[in-house]
Amino acid sequence: MSGATAMRGGPAIDLAAGLERVMDDRKLFLRVLGRFAGDYRNLAARLHAALAAGDADLARLIAHTLKGAAGMIEAARLRQLALEVELALKDGGPVAPTLPAALDDELARVLAEVDALLAAQEETVVDAAAAPADPDELARLRDMLDIGDGRALDLAAALRPRLLAAIGSENMAVFDAAIKRFDFESALALLAPR
Repeated sequence: MSGATAMRGGPAIDLAAGLERVMDDRKLFLRVLGRFAGDYRNLAARLHAALAAGDADLARLIAHTLKGAAGMIEAARLRQLALEVELALKDGGPVAPTLPAALDDELARVLAEVDALLAAQEETVVDAAAAPADPDELARLRDMLDIGDGRALDLAAALRPRLLAAIGSENMAVFDAAIKRFDFESALALLAPR
């Protein structure tokens, strides 16, 4: 029995191990999960296309990349299946059709868990947005932007729904772009007290 088969029961992602990997920074782990979902959602189709085209090198690279990403989010069974695909391709032998199918199924299971975790976070953010913006938090964000404190990014992300309600979607888009460029001065101008 392969390691992948042995890991079938239980959740697809070891949330506790994933959080430990990022020093219990839940927001960071959720960002990592979001990035994983964005980058790997269509990976199964790419792997099958590479296999169908006989491009073992590309298929092996895809499996190798997925193996590392699955390890980062503590999706042990997915990591093991990707490793098995990679090793089969590395040895030059044919890949048993059941192996990519099992990888597809596990990737779908992982993505379903990721989506559920992100949706739960989204609901929490929406609930928080219902409350009016705390003037102290906004003042703290303005102070952080004013001195160029990099932690302003995390606070801005936490306050995003409230900021959106306070400054509107058009200004929020400008604010988001400024924050991503670390143009804290422009971001701060949008939060000036009125």
